[in-house]
Amino acid sequence: MQKDTRIKEKIPHSSVCKEMSFCVPTSWEMLTQEQLRHVIRLIWLYQEHPDWEMRIKVAAFLYFTGVEVAKRTPEGWLCRETGTGRNFVLNPELLPSIVAPLDYLCHTDEMTVRLEKIGEWTAYDFELQELPFGRFLEAEGYYQSFLLSKQESCLVGLAKVLYKINETGEVPELKEEILLGTFLWFNAVKVLLSVQFPHFFRPASDGGTEISRESLIQSMRTQMRALTKGDVTKEQYIRDNVDTWTALAELDASAKESEELNRKYGKK
Repeated sequence: MQKDTRIKEKIPHSSVCKEMSFCVPTSWEMLTQEQLRHVIRLIWLYQEHPDWEMRIKVAAFLYFTGVEVAKRTPEGWLCRETGTGRNFVLNPELLPSIVAPLDYLCHTDEMTVRLEKIGEWTAYDFELQELPFGRFLEAEGYYQSFLLSKQESCLVGLAKVLYKINETGEVPELKEEILLGTFLWFNAVKVLLSVQFPHFFRPASDGGTEISRESLIQSMRTQMRALTKGDVTKEQYIRDNVDTWTALAELDASAKESEELNRKYGKK
């Protein structure tokens, strides 16, 4: 069983008590679903601010600890612990060290959790190992289209894929934190996949081309053609019955083989 590594931060306050200790979750895995939803909403609220990182960490700290800020005083911020009613003064200079355990909240590409449900709809596993490859291609299309257009409809499409939302059924309300959370989840998985399948997911600096709708469609066609070996009769089977990681493992092996052939026989 993984050890709980929640840390305690000591904050000087009034002369009555010398110090106070607070516990905060120190990793993505430690967040409850309710906490994760709240954190994603904080990211949505503050992501455009120049000092967004500090705003998110401070707001999250107050949320996790149940602390309210009353007003500013000459000594610092007058705060109240809602659970006990105790008051204390927080020196602003201590804020960076106090919220440092929450640095991970600003590294969403390292997320390892996602919102598990939207209403009655349940998400695929975080790493998308159970996702059929055809659905992965759909998700990739929505993801890349959002990067190009910033249209909310692209995130709605991405959420429908990853949460198995039936088009003919009742679609739940997709609030801002749901849409952003879906994007952050898929983005984090893309980072994970680039590590697992480095030959297939090459960075642009290694010869990749600028993404456009046309290049995206062509890329998807190329991927499917590589898996079917040109046999179009196999395409639908692969889309529906081959999981994403199995398909990507095959594509990664093909990409690795191609790289080795280019190194051996390519132009000097």
